[in-house]
Amino acid sequence: MADPPPRRNVGSRPHRQHLSPMQVLLQMGFPKHRAEKALAATGDRGVQLAADWLLAHVNDPTLDDSTPREYILYLCPVGPLLEQLQKFFLQSMLQCGRNGAHNYLPHITLCSFFQAPDDGIAHLTRALQHVVDKLKGELPDHIKLEHYTSQTFLGLFVAEEHNDVLKKLAVQFMREVSEFSIQVEPYLKALHITLAYQFQLEHYSVLEQLSQSIDTSASACWELRLYSRDTRIKGSEVHKVLYSHVPKEPDELELLIGDFVYVSGEHLGAATDGWVEGTSWLTGSTGFLPKNYIERTAESDAWTLHRSITIAKNVFLDGLDNVVIQRRVLGASQAPPSPQLSPKPQPAEREDRGAAAAKENIYENLGFLAQKASLGRTPGLPLKGTGRRTCYPIIVDKCYFITPSAFLGKYTRRDLNMPMTVPERKGGYQDYAKDSPLTNIGLYQATLTGNAMYESGVTFSHVYSSPSLRCIQTCTNILTALHFEDVPINVEPGLFEWLAWYPEGTPIWMTPAEFKSIGYHVNTEYKPLIEAEDLGHKKESIEQYYVRSFYVAQNLLKKTASEGGNVLLVGHAATLDTCTRQLTGRTPRSAADLVQLVHKIPYCGLCVAQESEGGWSLVAPPTLPLTHSANTRFDWRSMLSA
Repeated sequence: MADPPPRRNVGSRPHRQHLSPMQVLLQMGFPKHRAEKALAATGDRGVQLAADWLLAHVNDPTLDDSTPREYILYLCPVGPLLEQLQKFFLQSMLQCGRNGAHNYLPHITLCSFFQAPDDGIAHLTRALQHVVDKLKGELPDHIKLEHYTSQTFLGLFVAEEHNDVLKKLAVQFMREVSEFSIQVEPYLKALHITLAYQFQLEHYSVLEQLSQSIDTSASACWELRLYSRDTRIKGSEVHKVLYSHVPKEPDELELLIGDFVYVSGEHLGAATDGWVEGTSWLTGSTGFLPKNYIERTAESDAWTLHRSITIAKNVFLDGLDNVVIQRRVLGASQAPPSPQLSPKPQPAEREDRGAAAAKENIYENLGFLAQKASLGRTPGLPLKGTGRRTCYPIIVDKCYFITPSAFLGKYTRRDLNMPMTVPERKGGYQDYAKDSPLTNIGLYQATLTGNAMYESGVTFSHVYSSPSLRCIQTCTNILTALHFEDVPINVEPGLFEWLAWYPEGTPIWMTPAEFKSIGYHVNTEYKPLIEAEDLGHKKESIEQYYVRSFYVAQNLLKKTASEGGNVLLVGHAATLDTCTRQLTGRTPRSAADLVQLVHKIPYCGLCVAQESEGGWSLVAPPTLPLTHSANTRFDWRSMLSA
């Protein structure tokens, strides 16, 4: 390729003037007060996002109001300590329901909410950076925390030796911003991380026991974060949208997956027709919406992050894994990806754009109970031995299992595919209604799958199964075909399928002891990550289902890392995706996408996640897939027809 000719008079033309986002928005024709509001609402993250926000809020009745946003300064942990806190919040919600602490991300409050004009954001962020630079030599490398419990409050309090310097930081920030007529009230009481409050007294013992499992000496990288919120959140609950809705009446609110709505808790409880009035976080519009299309989430999910500064000097480089460093870089230098906003997508666009919104973090949606995968791939677990570890999630839902009608009053064998007998259940045959056994063909499918694994040289050191009877049966036949009958099955309720498919409650499962009594090699000493009682009648969004599955898969792999060996997970149709998607560094699917995927999964579907130095990735299974046609019931009387 020829070189380009040399240029002459390079410096003769004037350089193009660099314009700020505010100047660009003004040149685009937006009024100054609207441009300032858009930049404040989006964290001053560029012209494109601010312009999209303005277009999306074209019908927002408060667009021209002069009401300022509310700001707050938090100190937030990142790393192993955060993981333990997230586990506590998840378990406390599963076992005891929501309490006041679930409304915010794990944090130490450094000041109360304060208001600032939309044109004062730059003053706030510069003041915060100046304070950190000024106190850099005094800030601790490690913040010591101490457990505190009472019958009305549980928390982790900052030790006395670190309290003063953190309070000094808050006071210095107050002084810096006061020069711009912004009033900040620093938090001068004992600094702490709130674990639980506003809970029922009967839940105290469970919460106290869960809180003691938090290791306060765990490594952490501490980030100073400046957040803001729309003042319309005050006095309302924040709910995330589970399903999209196209308005059919003028007073209805359009819902897009990935959006949040502000709803009055009082109105929500008093709604008798299933509809409640709410305000969209995405558009600012207000209208009526079906209340079963939304679900309560943390208020901080709908906040905007303006600045994040790491104050711990070198802790994050010692003892923390790669994900901590990745999150630190993300928080300090760039914003999470944001969807394009527009005021009125056409019907043909709704489904695609709604799904896209669900797969991305919007501004800084820190839903720690419905957390999303990090932008980078999840760091791999330590390699043990000479071989790579592999995780084999396998599903059984599409194997043939017996319909509940066969158990009405007494088990009746209706064709050759049904087993001769089934074991008695403690609750009678009606317990089979939601927990049906496999048919003979279903059992044979599991055996075929195990035989194929055996021929391919597959081995397993650890086996975990959903508590559903059909999963235990599939697992047993696979292990038998592999000649691994001595490997015990660990029953893990966390592997059960999406609870939204069981609105009347989970099935009545057999206990590990009951499985063992009828001949299944089940480990009765295994302590599950999620107890069966924790699922019960809980409502679960698609995000929470992915969180639960990822939590189980990740912790089982960590738990078995020291021993090494391959891991077998036996679950349900969606297990293949929900247990591997975030493990391999991808974001959870929307409900619509997951349902569509489930229909494509064949009988005894098998996928393999393999560990390498870069993390986990899906690889081709070592066996051929199992396919066959459905065999309909034959009635010999059809031969008598004319």
